[in-house]
Amino acid sequence: MRVAVLGDIHGNLRALEAVLADIKTCDVDQFIFLGDLVFNGLDPQLCYALLMEKSPLVCIKGNSDKHMEHIAGFKAKSADDEQLLKFYKYTSIRMKKEAKEAMAGFKDVEYLELEGVSLLACHGSPYSNTEGLYEKKPFAPLLSKELAGEKVDVILSAHTHVPADFNREGIRFINPGAVGYSFDGDTRPSWALLTIDKGVMTAKYRRVEYDINRYKMEVEHAIQSFPLFKGLLYALDHGKMMVV
Repeated sequence: MRVAVLGDIHGNLRALEAVLADIKTCDVDQFIFLGDLVFNGLDPQLCYALLMEKSPLVCIKGNSDKHMEHIAGFKAKSADDEQLLKFYKYTSIRMKKEAKEAMAGFKDVEYLELEGVSLLACHGSPYSNTEGLYEKKPFAPLLSKELAGEKVDVILSAHTHVPADFNREGIRFINPGAVGYSFDGDTRPSWALLTIDKGVMTAKYRRVEYDINRYKMEVEHAIQSFPLFKGLLYALDHGKMMVV
């Protein structure tokens, strides 16, 4: 069984199209999506529709996906908050009502078993969609304690925008990296190909080329009205998070 695992698309249609073209060459059986589909990108609705065409086995709700659910109740208390609300609305008005309702129904965590391998799919950690699981950072004591109770072989997570494959707490942790923009110094989109055979899983990371310069030009144009896109442009340029 071959499974394509994707995360952190963030409305980057050009990158998603390139990744899906690469996946097509790999003869996959299933898709798993680990969250952050639409926010902080230029084409949220088109990314949603393209991913849904693949009928993913799992669709996880990312922390930024939840922004679409809370716009009406967001109270701006500062100029920065007003910019953030404007940024949320930028994504919302570009999406169909049905798509936003479907995304609101995505799960935070999903357990599944594939070919004898038990998996847990989440966005950040199984207990918080804003808590990243990093190979080179120790887990907090409480997180370690909670993970010790999980009866799974593999945890699939995203959120960090950094590909990873490591073992800790008796569990294998796999992060496919990000489709939309990366934080590992490599600006190319990343996804993970899992191959499962008789209870044994192998993972291969694939980096994909796309017309990133054209996307950067489009983002630069959008910055004129939405200054918060500066962080996205920095990541597209450097493959790293902008430190403010």
